Formats: sequence, C-alpha cells, structure tokens
Amino acid sequence: MSDKKFLWVEQYRPKKIDDCILPPNIKKSFQGFVEKGEIPNLLLSGTAGVGKTTVAKAVCDEIGASYIVINGSDEGRFLDTVRNRVKILIIRNSNSNIKN
Repeated sequence: MSDKKFLWVEQYRPKKIDDCILPPNIKKSFQGFVEKGEIPNLLLSGTAGVGKTTVAKAVCDEIGASYIVINGSDEGRFLDTVRNRVKILIIRNSNSNIKN
C-alpha cells in the first residue's frame, strides 16, 4: 500500500489551491501563480500545521511542476542532503523528458 493511501493526512490533503483554507489575499496570490503557470522564489514560514507543504504541493501539482520536500527541521540543515536531493530530482526529470 502506498503512503498516499495509507496516511490519512496525505489522502485528504487539498490538491488544489481553491480547496485550501487560506486568508483571501493569500489565496488570491497563490491562485495567480497557478493562472500564470509560474512560481516565483518563495520562502514559506510558519508553525507546524499551518499548511506550508500543502499549499506548495497544490501549486506545483496544478501547474505540473516537479518538486522535492525537504523538512528543514529534520534534514535541511545539512547542505549535502539538499545537494543530493536536488541532483536526484534533476536526473529524474531529465530522464523523463528524453523522447525515443
């Protein structure tokens, strides 16, 4: 069974910005990113459970962007972790874009 089906929070996580519960002005900003199909450089901050990861995943999913999740409190302090995770993402994406 995949983690998405096993974990309740993943199964019921909002998949679109429209489904996220956000202050209207913030929701409008994120919807604008989706409409443009571009995400500017962002630093999302806040306490645990406010929806940082949910909003980031929803925006990326809606525009079809690849992403990696690095939990700064767990592993983000280690520069090698970030380098390795980004390398894997780039390799995976470049291989998936190769056309036969």
